[in-house]
Amino acid sequence: MEADIRGFVQACTVCARGKSSHQPPSGLLQPLSVPGRPWSHIALDFVTGLPPSNGKTVILTIVDRFSKAAHFVALAKLPTARETADLLANHVVRLHGIPRDIVSDRGPQFISQVWKSFCTGLGASVSLTSGFHPQSNGQTERTNQDLESALRCVTAGNQSTWCTYLPWVELAHNSLFEQEKIL
Repeated sequence: MEADIRGFVQACTVCARGKSSHQPPSGLLQPLSVPGRPWSHIALDFVTGLPPSNGKTVILTIVDRFSKAAHFVALAKLPTARETADLLANHVVRLHGIPRDIVSDRGPQFISQVWKSFCTGLGASVSLTSGFHPQSNGQTERTNQDLESALRCVTAGNQSTWCTYLPWVELAHNSLFEQEKIL
């Protein structure tokens, strides 16, 4: 009888609507700081699950939160924290200088001691987002959608060639924003 009652209450829409929540209240939104110059505030994310192309299966997406420009880096696998730090040094710091803030998800690359030490050494703050709040890193999520869409278009005939088109997709993505600045 207890199981029947429990099943009835769980299936009852009136009961579900009337039941009070025992969850703690959601926290206040903490908006990200507004960048003042290009490449001072960046966001990182990975695109995974891609078909192998020249030995690569992952793309690191690095987005400048000020200009919306991006760098797309093809990788053989998900990198470690140390490898991610090296990639950031080679693809951002070398070209654009040291960022002041880095937004990323809570992947193992970004919560490790190596990553924290790297960011502390640079003097950059780290803003970790939750997988339950993808809107925190919305620019990168949107850039990933555009990247995947463009790659689907240029590799419609042979999906295993995406790696060769990646620099051209990056050029097209970044040129789009250059045109918008001119207009």
